[in-house]
Amino acid sequence: MIGDGIIVVNKPAGMSSFLVVKLVKRFVGAKKAGHMGTLDPMADGVLVVGINKGTKLFDKFLKGKKEYISTFKFGAMTDTLDREGTIVKEDKACNVKRQDVEEALKSFVGKQMQMPPLYSAKKVGGKRACDIARAGGSVELSPKEIEIYSLELLEEVEKNTFKIKMSCSSGTYVRSLCRDLAQKLATCGTVMSITRTICCGQRLEDAFTLEEIKEGKFVLLGLENFE
Repeated sequence: MIGDGIIVVNKPAGMSSFLVVKLVKRFVGAKKAGHMGTLDPMADGVLVVGINKGTKLFDKFLKGKKEYISTFKFGAMTDTLDREGTIVKEDKACNVKRQDVEEALKSFVGKQMQMPPLYSAKKVGGKRACDIARAGGSVELSPKEIEIYSLELLEEVEKNTFKIKMSCSSGTYVRSLCRDLAQKLATCGTVMSITRTICCGQRLEDAFTLEEIKEGKFVLLGLENFE
């Protein structure tokens, strides 16, 4: 029987956080399991999974710092603000320059009010906003105070497409940053990829794949590590 603690999982893209937790629970034979901060299905990277009494660490992990490396593409926006959505806006004259992105990023560092994406796990009346939106319902979201600690433009991948690293507080949405940054640049934008590299002190290089966990090749970080 597995003990109590957390497993740092390298979540694959294309899979929900809920399904990852379900698989981990089954693979390790845990009585209880839960994740410490969801990742979008399209995103990959660090997903901290509490095992048995480790699920009680939720509040401790929820407030921790997170880091993401994401690819933003300007010139089109989807309803979900990511590559999996339907295009709802285009800017065919878009021609965003690297120096313009670098300058605009500076204005997003610090505390600010951020509007969550319409398609998100944000609860509205007990239901997830994304579920209401997909059912054709009306969703009214409120902005939430978040903090972005640092932003760095890593690479210009191709025309109008940039790779950006962000360190931020819990509750910050990468897709919202892309939307707001695009507005700052007088265009529209969509997130093409999201990788969470750090979650509450747990790093991607120390995370285990689902295959490794299934084969028993993982480390359970005991509760004593988080006292």
